[in-house]
Amino acid sequence: MSELRKEPVLQRWVVVMKDHQPRPLERCPFCPGSESETPPEVFAIRPDSTRRDTPGWTVRVVPNKYPFLRIEEEPAKRAYGLYDRMNGVGAHEIVIETPEHVQHFATMEISQLAGVLNAYRARMLDLRRDTRFKHIVIVKNHGPNVTALPHPHSHIVALPIVPRRIDEELKGTFNYSQFHDRCIYCDIIGQESSRKERMIAETDLFASFVPFASRYPYETWILPKKHSCDFGQISDAEIADLAKVMRQVFSCIRVALNDPHYSLALHSSPLQEQYRPQYHWHFEVRPRVEVVHGFEWATGLFIHSIPPEEAAAQLKAACEKVGD
Repeated sequence: MSELRKEPVLQRWVVVMKDHQPRPLERCPFCPGSESETPPEVFAIRPDSTRRDTPGWTVRVVPNKYPFLRIEEEPAKRAYGLYDRMNGVGAHEIVIETPEHVQHFATMEISQLAGVLNAYRARMLDLRRDTRFKHIVIVKNHGPNVTALPHPHSHIVALPIVPRRIDEELKGTFNYSQFHDRCIYCDIIGQESSRKERMIAETDLFASFVPFASRYPYETWILPKKHSCDFGQISDAEIADLAKVMRQVFSCIRVALNDPHYSLALHSSPLQEQYRPQYHWHFEVRPRVEVVHGFEWATGLFIHSIPPEEAAAQLKAACEKVGD
């Protein structure tokens, strides 16, 4: 059971979970042969000769056995004095990225990474058909300090609200487009591409760089050069190119920072009536090398001691070691 509660000052929703106590695991539920340990798959890439929920898959998507939000609920938004609350309606799925137990984006084959991106697209397109969902976020964590299960996997979470972080980005892009009649992200890509100070990897279709005002050391963005607000509309050719860029970026991070723990998030336009063509979808990567101090927590003002230009230089040097 869970519910969403709205903090009335910052207008920020939080998920409050009840009775969320996963049982200890005797074996990995994501490895081949353990398909009965998960709910039935909702998507898989597998040979036609294999049956669903059996070994043979290369990418597999299942509902989370212990979800943040549940698809069976209805929002039922209601007041509680001056507060707002609603039922924990949503969807929470797990993308099992590879049959191999020890693997991640820096080491898996490009074709395997393209399969993961295909799974992201397929599930986003399917989940958006449920009009209760206003936003879909994809998150991946790597490393024992940031994930409970070591087997490579991502989370897809469909929400009945637009998170405050995304809402802030939407407002910034909308305000810029109203004043300049252009996309702020497109302009950022243009400047980073021309100056190369913080660029890490670049193709005709995608650019990856350390942002000018990064919040975290070695924070890295990956964006399509062609304006697009919606990851669900990515083409097969773009997926193939994006897989190459992501493999290069994560290989650089792995070499430069000695295989750090990291988090990855996909930001895409909200859905339904909140769909925003002015937005620009992108991935944000956060190597977990910093310690968050009380000042950041207290103020929301981020401080770190590695200039983005220096971080980019270290990552580019690592890229030269790993090659294309």
